[in-house]
Amino acid sequence: MIATGYAQMITLEKLRIYEKFGGDIDGFSRSKLSESITDQDWHLIGELLQGLSIVQSGLASADFESRVRARTVEVAEDEDVCERLFQLSRLKT
Repeated sequence: MIATGYAQMITLEKLRIYEKFGGDIDGFSRSKLSESITDQDWHLIGELLQGLSIVQSGLASADFESRVRARTVEVAEDEDVCERLFQLSRLKT
């Protein structure tokens, strides 16, 4: 479920843009804004939020939870980004 092979980092700015459009990549694309977020970033944020939501629901195995949390730390620019991802995933549940 969690994407692998991405070299980019998720930043607070990318999360701000993702939130601004409510996770709707089509709406973002139609806006024609020249924001600093790629389709790969967008999909990675969505995958992380989905995985973290599953973990927070209590339905994830210990292995899945460990992989999701490790991936989040791996791609987050810093602790603030990790915390914001956790906050956003709680809003999804």
